[in-house]
Parts: sequence; C-alpha cells; structure tokens
Amino acid sequence: MSIRLRDLSNWPLPPHQSSARDNVRILSPVTHVWELMRIHLLWLEDCTIRYGFDNVDETLRHLIYLSNSEPVKHKRLIFRIKRCLHCHVGARAGQHPKVSLTASVHHFQWQWLQTVTEKCGITSVEKCVRIICDFYQSRVKEAANINGSSQEQEDAGRLKEKEIFGTRRSEDERFTSALSRWHTSCKHNDEEKKRQQKENPDLKDLANDPAACSDQDSAAAMARCQVGRSSASYAAAMGETTEETNARRAKELVMQESEEAKKNRAFIRKVLFM
Repeated sequence: MSIRLRDLSNWPLPPHQSSARDNVRILSPVTHVWELMRIHLLWLEDCTIRYGFDNVDETLRHLIYLSNSEPVKHKRLIFRIKRCLHCHVGARAGQHPKVSLTASVHHFQWQWLQTVTEKCGITSVEKCVRIICDFYQSRVKEAANINGSSQEQEDAGRLKEKEIFGTRRSEDERFTSALSRWHTSCKHNDEEKKRQQKENPDLKDLANDPAACSDQDSAAAMARCQVGRSSASYAAAMGETTEETNARRAKELVMQESEEAKKNRAFIRKVLFM
C-alpha cells in the first residue's frame, strides 16, 4: 500500500516525528485481520460503493479518522460508556458469529486504537473497531427512526449516512461522482417500483412485510437480539417457564437498580444533553 493514499490529504497528519525514518514509519500501513459483525462488514461494503471510496480499507479508515476527531464528550460516549445500541457489540460472548476482514490502516491509526483500547479497558483492538462501526451505524439507524412515512425515514437515514461519510470529503471528486450515480439509481428504482405497483396493485414488498417472517424466525430473532427481556414474547422465545422468567427478572432488576447502573445512566444523560 502506498503511503500517498488520498485519504491522507483529507485529514490532519500526525505530529512531525524526530526523523525522516519515523515519519515514513508513522504513515506506513498496518495490515490486520479484523473480526467484525457481519452487519458491519455488509454496511462498510455498501458504503464503499455508495460514497466513492477506493476499497473497504479506506471506508474503515474514514470511520477511525472520524471517531478520533470527535469532541471529548462524544469519545466518552463511544468508548467509555457500557452500552448496547443494537445488540451487536453488547451481545453476550460468542452470541453472534463474526466475519474476518483483512484491511490496512495507517500506523498512527493503529497506535491510536491501541491507546484507546488500553485506556478505556476494551478487551481488544478488534473490539475497539467494532465499537466504532457499531456507533456510527447506530447513528444512521437512530436518524431513520423518525415519525413519518417510510420514505421520510429512509431519507433521514441516508442524510445522516451521507454526513458521516462525507466529512472532510467535499473536495473529493470520487464522493460527488458517487452521489450523482446514487441519486440517478434511486430515481430509476423509484420509477420502476411505481410502474410495478401500477401494473400489480396487489404486489407486496415482502422485505417490509412483518408477516414475511415465520413464527419460528421471529422467536429466534428475539432470542438472539435479547429484545424485550421483560416481555412475554421474550420469555416464550426462550422457552422459559413462569418460575424461570420470574427468577431471571428478579436477578436483572437487582442489577438494574444497583448504584453502578444508576451512575452509568446518569452519566449517559449528562453526556448526551450537556
């Protein structure tokens, strides 16, 4: 990998080193096998095409740059707060299988990731990167979770995603060219969808139809995602008896009302609304 990659021109370079050799070293690539959640890798691959990056490596480096450029209060939220924004990073160990991505980051990024991992008590550099992916992907999902039509929700999510991957790339021709292609493609897809709906009034979009999932699929999803742990649907998905549900909830409520949990919730509110 050349150290003259285009993303280096978009962001501030690390401090000048004491020797020319150190300057070369700090900009050199570090190739590593990253263990990511599958949903993270698919998102990175999609955004690589959608926003005009050369490869997934550059897309990943962009998120690392972005997280390093966040103000301190946002960094606390990303790396220090124990959270489960959507059950991926916060899942129980081994609950969700991971996929491997061989990708290169700059040496100064590798050093920064190691520092964050150590100072924030994160178990590994790989998990540190998963936390970064999880945080920014959840920001897109949060933006899309608005009241309105499905189109308005999709537009809000895309706008946030564009903001994330367009940071410091306003002068990057690859970015503007990719956006142009994307808008043309979306317009074509919308016209084709309208044509199909006109020709087939009863046509249903199964991708957005909750009934497209079987009862078994829904139960398995609830069990995997740990959603609605106090609900009857979660207990049914786990196959719990009433006694088992009551015993589990009693333990969880003790943890939920602990001083540590209250302190963490108060800290999150302070960071979010300060």
